[in-house]
Amino acid sequence: MGRSVSYPSGALVAFTHFDEEMDCWDWQDVINDTRDYACELWPSFEPADYWRGREDLVLARNRLVEFGVSEYCGLVAYWLVARDDLDAGRQALAEAWIARVGGRFIKTFGTLRLVGRFSNGEAIYERIAA
Repeated sequence: MGRSVSYPSGALVAFTHFDEEMDCWDWQDVINDTRDYACELWPSFEPADYWRGREDLVLARNRLVEFGVSEYCGLVAYWLVARDDLDAGRQALAEAWIARVGGRFIKTFGTLRLVGRFSNGEAIYERIAA
């Protein structure tokens, strides 16, 4: 079975790719800068630093949504997902919030679009036209 970048189920995902020349110190800078930028874009966010599952790092959150990042072999998934501790009424509010900011989120963080997957699970991406 093929392997690709992880992201939480039900998340809105913006994909991008980082150069192989980045080292671990550069990655930590990317994490910190991305967290700060997300909190500037969406003032309701507060900084966060915890894992959602084993591979998905939450960088910021508000009362409805978590914003995070996952990486695998240079392929990066930035994602927005409803918090998993919401009741049904707040779940709908979270989904509406994500839908409202979704276009800006994809435009801001995405450079690749998921086209599909082969039967072995390997994912295929195309560049988003600038």
